[in-house]
Amino acid sequence: MFDRIINRFSLFCLLCLALPLLSGCTSKSGGGSGGGGAGAPKPEVIVDSVTVDDVQLYIYTDGRTVPSNFVEIRTRVSGYLEQFFFQPGAIVNEGDRLALVEQATYQVSLDAAKAGLANSKAQAALAEANLERAKLLVESGSITAQEYQTYEANRDMTLAAVELANTNVRNAELNLQYTDMRAPITGKTTKYLVDIGNYVSPTGAQAVLLTITQLDPMFVEFKISDRQFSDLKDRSGLLEVFDKAVNTPENGSAENASTQRPVALTGTPIDVSLMTGVNILDFNFNVSGKVVALVDNQFDWASGQITLRAEVLNPLLKTDDVEDYMIYPHQVCRVRIPYETVKNAVLVREEAILTDLDTKYVLVVVKEMYQPKGPDGKPLLDEDGNEVPPYEADIVKRRDIEIGRLLDTQMRIVLEHPLKPGVKPGESYIVQGVQRVRIDSEVRPTTLEDYKIRRAAEMQK
Repeated sequence: MFDRIINRFSLFCLLCLALPLLSGCTSKSGGGSGGGGAGAPKPEVIVDSVTVDDVQLYIYTDGRTVPSNFVEIRTRVSGYLEQFFFQPGAIVNEGDRLALVEQATYQVSLDAAKAGLANSKAQAALAEANLERAKLLVESGSITAQEYQTYEANRDMTLAAVELANTNVRNAELNLQYTDMRAPITGKTTKYLVDIGNYVSPTGAQAVLLTITQLDPMFVEFKISDRQFSDLKDRSGLLEVFDKAVNTPENGSAENASTQRPVALTGTPIDVSLMTGVNILDFNFNVSGKVVALVDNQFDWASGQITLRAEVLNPLLKTDDVEDYMIYPHQVCRVRIPYETVKNAVLVREEAILTDLDTKYVLVVVKEMYQPKGPDGKPLLDEDGNEVPPYEADIVKRRDIEIGRLLDTQMRIVLEHPLKPGVKPGESYIVQGVQRVRIDSEVRPTTLEDYKIRRAAEMQK
């Protein structure tokens, strides 16, 4: 037992003596992995090129859709509800039939009113004839002037009775017309709020039969801050007109500025997207409109915002025999307001920007002569003990940048800065794989498209 322990201890001591010799041989051969030396695999990174383009900047804010018109269809007469002429939720046009209340009672009332009108007209005709005969009699002295005035008053009363009968006929016609309810606007209906066969009346609990909401055009209400409101007015040229009016002696008042151009940002274009996702790329700003009014006449003290209203055209979607609008009232949406156009903007991907305390930077890949070195900082040696000569390679460099606005395409504008080198158009910068590289080290760059093609080919093997 003791001999076995001695043998194991002797073997351990031999291994400890051999390790320094093995490491010395490795170092001498120049096969180390530090600094991407000879024989070491170069880390692969995905790169993209710095682009230059004219970009449009926007103000983004949340909004809420508001119907342009909302109508309650109430019965104006009493009676039993006989029929509906639309399917619940259907889109009806102005003038379409909606519902019918029993008409028999109102038809009888109309017939009676017409009969009363005929009777009044007959009496008026008789009174007119009597008045004509009275004229001859008063001229011949057969009747007195007082008796003639009686005939004349009787004629006037019958004419008034005709007017009253005409009014009764018109009232009966209106009541009969109200039994056949028509759509006052074009819009989308609700379900039946009263079932067929129920007794309805204007003052009853079941007076409202349905509602119609006009969905096209649709209003969108949104809030912007005091700063954004001023910026938009400045971009539209309104502040310039205001300054000229105030500083011009012959005009000399703010009222003159308001008459030259609208104070509200009427006509400012906007784009609207429904809340289809959580990221900016999930939004599809495919609905356009323009600002039509300022809803508020002052800024909210707590939030420092003011509410604007814009009008948009609501797309009507049709599939087979079904049609419906894309936007509904009281939906939350995303509003995009054109703010400024930047010419020849330098752009990089947002995901490529790194942070070092308060400094933003990107890692670019440049072609230059590269001298491979070992961990000790000395040039690597080949198998013959000679220094590996420099060669042209793709080297990682750090570039500090000054960032600007983030676009909805997730591209970031890079601004010029006197103390930061920035990036140049066409330069390659690392988008993915930054965690595997070191500054001033060698890498193997590839584009995302080439990487996907190679991976697809490897998967098919």
